[in-house]
Amino acid sequence: MTTDLSVCQDIFNRDPVRYVDMTEAVRRGIGAVLHASPSAALVGIPSPDCPEVFDSYLMSCADMDAAHLLCGLLPDGGDSLIAAHEDFYLPLLQDRFGLGFFLEGASFQAAYLGVGPCPIPESPLALRQLTVDDLPQVADNYKLEGEDYLRSLLERGQLFGGFLDDTMIGFAGRHAEGSIGLLEIFPPYRRRGFASVLEQYLINRELALKHIPFGQVVTGNAPSLALQRSLGMTLSEGTLYWLARS
Repeated sequence: MTTDLSVCQDIFNRDPVRYVDMTEAVRRGIGAVLHASPSAALVGIPSPDCPEVFDSYLMSCADMDAAHLLCGLLPDGGDSLIAAHEDFYLPLLQDRFGLGFFLEGASFQAAYLGVGPCPIPESPLALRQLTVDDLPQVADNYKLEGEDYLRSLLERGQLFGGFLDDTMIGFAGRHAEGSIGLLEIFPPYRRRGFASVLEQYLINRELALKHIPFGQVVTGNAPSLALQRSLGMTLSEGTLYWLARS
């Protein structure tokens, strides 16, 4: 076992976009490699408030022996999320840890692999970094995450709002493990291209930081999948699954 993910390259090469969350987390210094071998990889994402505690785990296994091995490295308790990059060991995770799907089943990974910035069309939308003062409005409109998590993102400057004059019409940001997400356009302002502008802004911000922009989209979310394709994002062939303790 090593802490160098390069030993997992045979796994990752089968579908590089599918595993870009794991490779990017380590490359950016966000994730800690807890296990790496030719048949398995486990990356932990530390809590911003307590680096000794992992908020989430990203895992990949080539076979059930590897899945059992990684299960032995996962904590028995806590509220951490687990991203499983293959489906054959989902029953093992669900039975061993009492996990349920955090999202609606499978998600595609999407990554921007372009060589230059994502072109942003002219728009009346003004973009600015949100602050903790914006937490009530963000929390009222985004229900997938709790207020503590949203507050931590705001404190670290990872949420950005779109404004028409002084009115916020939506927001998007970067999750703790590095993925672009949290995209929410308020109902009165949908179907006006504002989601594209917000995501294009975030893609270019990631590129300026020398990151590969990536995110996940639930497989049944046709509008979001169409948006990713329109922005030049490459979708993974396979899927991953976010799990949380029920």
